[in-house]
Amino acid sequence: MKNKTITTPLNTEQIKSGYVDKEPPQKESLPTGPLRQGSERHQPSLLIFVPRNATSTLINDLTGGYGYSHLAIDCGEVDIPSGKRVMIESTFSLGVHNSFQDEFGKRKFVRIPLEKAGINAVEFCNCVRSKLGEKFDDEETLTFGLLHDPSKQICSDLATVCLPEDIRSDIGRYQRAGFLYYLSTLWPFANPNKIFRLFVTPNGFAEYFGAPRGGQLDGPDQLSEPVLSAKRMHPKH
Repeated sequence: MKNKTITTPLNTEQIKSGYVDKEPPQKESLPTGPLRQGSERHQPSLLIFVPRNATSTLINDLTGGYGYSHLAIDCGEVDIPSGKRVMIESTFSLGVHNSFQDEFGKRKFVRIPLEKAGINAVEFCNCVRSKLGEKFDDEETLTFGLLHDPSKQICSDLATVCLPEDIRSDIGRYQRAGFLYYLSTLWPFANPNKIFRLFVTPNGFAEYFGAPRGGQLDGPDQLSEPVLSAKRMHPKH
């Protein structure tokens, strides 16, 4: 069971200044399209990034210290004019948009294949693409998911809302059983309609799928085969 003691007080200003990585990418160009589907080796995947500055380090610290602070989705697409691989992400300034996978330069990240995680990549990516153009949800970052505008998305919630229901339920079950750090994954409230609502941070995704800690990565784009719940002790309600 994870220790639920907070060593330093949390406050709104800490979260406001730390949960949003406001720095621009190292390469500011964006895909112009059209896009095409890549080869079979371009597997749709979750891409989870390590911190790159003081503010993203605070994101990691506030959500368990597993080593990650940003998440994007690779739907296996390539930008035809440039020939470069594309991902979908949500950032503070641009909201949900297509960007190049090398936009952060040498920033380390782990790649978790969707199909091997038990996720139908076509359905998942269709859902993620439907969010393109939506704004960044700054209120959600300040409240750790307690306040959520369904028409806006933060980086990790872009993936959470498109997960199959059984995987969302399993993540919630792991968190409640103490297998995930309690601020990396939250089940923040029961709404009046009793609809399941889950808030998962980049650290929560990495830990749930058994990725190595961020500090153990050797470089960018490190493949991590997901460890599914059937292969580990299943937590009880």
